[in-house]
Amino acid sequence: MRRVTCLAAAGLWLLLAGCGDDDDVTKFGDVDDVRAYRTALNPLIDEASAIESEVAEVVDPDGVSIDSRLNAVFLELRPRLIAVHEGLEQLRPPRKLQGLHDEIMQMVQLRLDGFQILIDGFAAGDISVYPTAIERRQQADELIAGINEQLCEIDIVLGDRDDCRLLAYAADDVVPPDKADVTQSAT
Repeated sequence: MRRVTCLAAAGLWLLLAGCGDDDDVTKFGDVDDVRAYRTALNPLIDEASAIESEVAEVVDPDGVSIDSRLNAVFLELRPRLIAVHEGLEQLRPPRKLQGLHDEIMQMVQLRLDGFQILIDGFAAGDISVYPTAIERRQQADELIAGINEQLCEIDIVLGDRDDCRLLAYAADDVVPPDKADVTQSAT
């Protein structure tokens, strides 16, 4: 009798285990987990893009800006960018999205580094550090296309293509006027 009960229990367990809905799993992981991650990520993506848009407003059409204007804007926006970074640190992505999450974190950190280098250089009157700030921002920009591609791929898998939230690209180059010739000759 005990053997029959064990076999019945094992059979019931196998039946229930086999009845799982495989449609709830994507190449990125469990649909609910991926959707929850993307939903939590969206406001951070929106904020990072809004910050970049505000930086772009102080950049002249030819990509040159006055360092004092940038300094003021960077000082104002830096706490918001730090909040984005902290928000990303608190998110726990599905295992298969950890690489994407790491890239987004790296992009935000590069932006923060660029902000801080310019802020510190302006405070010290040391314009020699500006090319390093520009380099950090360009490194961040180089990550954005790949990040956006992955974000769209996730949205397509989730069926949310029309609500795709992407990172905004930086203004061309954020260059103080006295360094414009250095950056333009490098491109």
